[in-house]
Amino acid sequence: MRGYSDTIRDALSRQNARLFAPDERKSDKELRRLSVRETAEALRINYNTLRHHLKHMDGFPDGRLEPGNRRTFSVEEIHEIQRILYEAGKIPREFYPRKGETDLPATIAVYNLKGGVAKTSLTSNLSEFLAVRGYRVLLIDLDPQGSLSDLFDVKADIDDLPSIYDVLRTEGPVPITEAIAPTYFPNIDIVPGSLSMTEFEFETSASFRLADGVGTPWHRKIVNALELVDSYYDVILFDTPPHMSFAVIAAVFAANGLLIPVSAGMLDVVSLEKFLDLGASTLEVVEQVEQEKEYDFMRFILTRYSPHDQAQLQLSSFLRSQLGPAMLKTDFLNSAAIGDGSNAMQPIMELGPQAAGTRKTYDRIFECLQNITYEVEEEIMASWGFKLPKMGGE
Repeated sequence: MRGYSDTIRDALSRQNARLFAPDERKSDKELRRLSVRETAEALRINYNTLRHHLKHMDGFPDGRLEPGNRRTFSVEEIHEIQRILYEAGKIPREFYPRKGETDLPATIAVYNLKGGVAKTSLTSNLSEFLAVRGYRVLLIDLDPQGSLSDLFDVKADIDDLPSIYDVLRTEGPVPITEAIAPTYFPNIDIVPGSLSMTEFEFETSASFRLADGVGTPWHRKIVNALELVDSYYDVILFDTPPHMSFAVIAAVFAANGLLIPVSAGMLDVVSLEKFLDLGASTLEVVEQVEQEKEYDFMRFILTRYSPHDQAQLQLSSFLRSQLGPAMLKTDFLNSAAIGDGSNAMQPIMELGPQAAGTRKTYDRIFECLQNITYEVEEEIMASWGFKLPKMGGE
């Protein structure tokens, strides 16, 4: 097993060297720049309105003039454009995504005990769309496999970095501020996952207590850790492993919103029922000492969905008839572009239309993810007391 592990690790290193050449690592490569139209969509203003502002207002970043007389902007430049427009009164407060001084960050657990329901894919893509919008995002990777951390090129086990385990461990935990690593993507930081998270489960089992007056109750370890960074982030996203664990329960307790992905298959719906029942039973134990726990929202999202598949179409109708408005209106489509992005270790925002097969395929999944982000953003803004206007207005 060790030999095969070494073989695969070396092969992946060579593959990454080819994918991201001439850079050594993904994080060394320049991020894709966005066109004026994509910038307008990120800022949720009309394309012609943005062009007018860029032409007639002073102080905007120049961007870069590409071949074909196309102007592009980096994510940092988009955030600067957003700030200038907001301070000039050209966009409303709801289009400037910052929580108020007294608001808590929207803390969202992407949560389902079944594997293969696209939790990591949903979390990574949602985080980048939110970050481009201007939200300051903290990712917390609770999966010992660390797939989300790998996507953002933060490898705690390989680079000997502090991980979420070091924050939660029983003996000598570190402040979460020491475990937060910046990523190559503007506005996204991460507390990486680690294989050591399996040890946290054993430690918690061995010293199990809810609230005996000694130490920190296990279900409050994440809540308490996050208090140090509440003022620095607008959104905190948990990527959870496909099994029930003390860490998952602590994350679900720490969250004020739940996003539950479910694959478009009847067996997955059957598993969903069992997982929700198990989750409810487990959290009832926590409720014995935390009776005032509430969520701002709980939403389900259908993933790996093919609208032309008659069986999946019927399943979508079934779920919507039973769960009503708890279902997001937008389904996470099954797309070749998502597969291409996974193979290249790049979420859709990084991939770009040129690398995603046909432009039509890319536009379809990009619009899908944009609409998912808009729906989640509505919930975030509502938790802060705002109603998100429709896109395009001033």
